[in-house]
Amino acid sequence: MKKNLEHSKLYQSEGVRLLYNNSLPGILITFVASSALAFTFIDEKNFNCKLAWWAVMTLILVSRVFDTRMWLKSSAENKTSKSWLMRFSCGCLLSAAMWSLYAVIFYPHFSIEELSTTNVILAAMAGGATSILSGNLLLASFYNIIILMPMSILLLMQPEQYKINLGGLGVCFTLIMIVSSARSSKYIKEAILLRYRNKNLVSRMEETIRVRTREVYEISNKDSLTGLYNRSAFLLAAQVVEQEFKNQKNAGFAIFFIDLDGFKNINDTLGHNVGDRVLVALSDRLKTFIDSENLICRWGGDEFILLVKDKSSDAISDLADKIVTSLSRPIRVDEQNVTLNATIGISVCPEHESSITRLIQLADIAMYSQKGKYPERVAFYNLGLERDLHRKIMLSEALKSALDRHEFRLVYQPIVDTRGQVVSFEALMRWRYQEQEISPVEFIPLMEQSGRIVQTGHWVLEEACKTLAQMNKRNAGICMCVNISLIQFYDKGFVNNVNRLIERYAIPGHLLHLEVTESIFQSDQMMINQKVNQLQQRGVKFSVDDFGTGYSSLSVIQNMNIDYIKIDRSFIQNIELKGLSIVQAMMNISRSLNFSVIAEGVETDKQRQLLEECGIPFLQGYYFSRPLERQNALVYLENALHPVVNGL
Repeated sequence: MKKNLEHSKLYQSEGVRLLYNNSLPGILITFVASSALAFTFIDEKNFNCKLAWWAVMTLILVSRVFDTRMWLKSSAENKTSKSWLMRFSCGCLLSAAMWSLYAVIFYPHFSIEELSTTNVILAAMAGGATSILSGNLLLASFYNIIILMPMSILLLMQPEQYKINLGGLGVCFTLIMIVSSARSSKYIKEAILLRYRNKNLVSRMEETIRVRTREVYEISNKDSLTGLYNRSAFLLAAQVVEQEFKNQKNAGFAIFFIDLDGFKNINDTLGHNVGDRVLVALSDRLKTFIDSENLICRWGGDEFILLVKDKSSDAISDLADKIVTSLSRPIRVDEQNVTLNATIGISVCPEHESSITRLIQLADIAMYSQKGKYPERVAFYNLGLERDLHRKIMLSEALKSALDRHEFRLVYQPIVDTRGQVVSFEALMRWRYQEQEISPVEFIPLMEQSGRIVQTGHWVLEEACKTLAQMNKRNAGICMCVNISLIQFYDKGFVNNVNRLIERYAIPGHLLHLEVTESIFQSDQMMINQKVNQLQQRGVKFSVDDFGTGYSSLSVIQNMNIDYIKIDRSFIQNIELKGLSIVQAMMNISRSLNFSVIAEGVETDKQRQLLEECGIPFLQGYYFSRPLERQNALVYLENALHPVVNGL
């Protein structure tokens, strides 16, 4: 019984939110429909009456708009009040009553056209209410009855058979709309309940962690290697501090989640024995930051947690910086120096949370968000970091089956020469998930981390080759540029896959251009060079994308025999300032090393002119065209003024 009452309150509060969130589109549609109906069939007999009806309807709609604005500006707690439901219902049902009044009052003067139009509008308004008012079944049902039944009954009372039929249809339609509203309301309730359960699931995580901690409690309170608190002992001591805060015996505290960057490499290259000695040395340094007020433990592996009984932001930041500096100093092991970095995530009680387990989780999230960034090694938790982490997890799960669900597609952006002729297209991957376009900047790294980039990359390459074959039937010589991840190069079957696609779609090898980023220069050069040479023997061209934004080596470019360099858009956007010197330098180098230059990110005519003056042969960017869907790219190519002879 108590559970049902709780669910009932939940449905009511969430239903109010849903009603008001959907109200403005419904009000706008009502205003447009009422204006059209009132002023389309007006004549001298009913001019004043219809004008008065329209004015009253407009007044009601304006008051509903003001009511919606008041709801939006109200506090989160106040938004779920039952009074808002009453106010919304009154405004909504008054609107429905006005529709019925129109049908009943003006019916004697209806022409066949106005009768038909009125019935259509009333049916449309009732149909729209099925979804817009789905947050409250009773309101949706009354709305449908008020708006449809008076007109239906009036028609049933007429002598003409077709009007009787229309009235009968109106009654049936009313019942159908009520049934549809019930189904929509049931679905909404299930969605609200699911959201409620997910919210409760998060709150139960703390209790679950606490139970698991008690189950695995160890007899010893010390970590056997470092002599610091182990996890279970630290949690017990930290819970005492938490309880002191709840009893107002301290003003708050901070949790530091400390992770050693690069420690795995020590174990892998120098051995676990050296790794253990490094941990002991770093633990000794951490002990120097401990006083009677602070707690520290080895959380696991190369992770440490520090509890500081000080919630001053400046003091916390200063301490974190000192810890990072201390842990980053070289360690002497077996006549050699070992240097690691540390990343620290910080959560503060009570600003972020008061539960120890939750604070640790939040500090972990902050650390994870900052890991690998330099020189900033310290991060305070904020809500955005947690949202980002949850989103990454959600997208990573969705990516597992995105290819099977056919959610990926390719778009194509033209590359032109200095005459404006299309010479190539770059194939760009797009992912539409749950009616949203997910940025490649967001999902490509997730695919690379999971290794799914290999399978998906092969699909991208095949789709691009298929499109290239179609394009060359229309305009021989067009090239296709396809982005390749470094992880794909490590795939043993990569070269064979490329060769099979070239043969399957009968593509001249020199028309396929593979784009890599500068990260390729930090990899196994012997393996990379071997695969690049194998594909270049087949005619395949290679481009370096986003050149100048990361690690780059002109000697490596020369050794790899790179065909094209794409100057990053950041330099093009800054071309009227310092970027021009970089572009000119790249052109000079390209002549010496025998590669061509493509400028990407061209957005203005001024940029185009400056690039042409520098002698840049190929241009790409929104100035010429945004990325196009496949069919649009084919049409774009079809409409090109001049045929292409040799492409890029």
